[in-house]
Amino acid sequence: MIPSAVRGIVTTAALATALTLLPPSAAGAAGGGDIEKVDLLGVTMISTKPRHVEPGDSWKTRLNLYTEKKKTYAGNGTSRCDTVRVTAHKLVVQCTRVLRLEKGSLVLSDQVTHKGHATATAKTAIVGGTGRYHSAYGQGTITLAGPLHHFALRVDE
Repeated sequence: MIPSAVRGIVTTAALATALTLLPPSAAGAAGGGDIEKVDLLGVTMISTKPRHVEPGDSWKTRLNLYTEKKKTYAGNGTSRCDTVRVTAHKLVVQCTRVLRLEKGSLVLSDQVTHKGHATATAKTAIVGGTGRYHSAYGQGTITLAGPLHHFALRVDE
């Protein structure tokens, strides 16, 4: 029988060898990948949202994006939202968003439930990107308060 100390050394050596032989992208995934926190504040510049939203309506919004901490310009973004459901007190929309930043673009998808004019918060999925974010995925939250959009994202690469 092999002593446990020897088994530990053999297991560690085998794992190190396996990670060395893997392609760089697979080795990064096996090690947990890199997670980048992206916190942005979006300010609506233009919106084609109708005053009275009906089922089936869609609209586009253009945003200027700023860093959350320093409030410096970080890029711009667009969103396209489609109405999923309208009731007397609730509006449900499905949105696709593109955030264009210096390092590349992030593509998000989310479903937001609005209750009157109150602030709405929802989960958003990172479904792709370009440039530095070409293999991005992950999730985050989006908070909508009138013309302001707060993005708190965890980008995994």
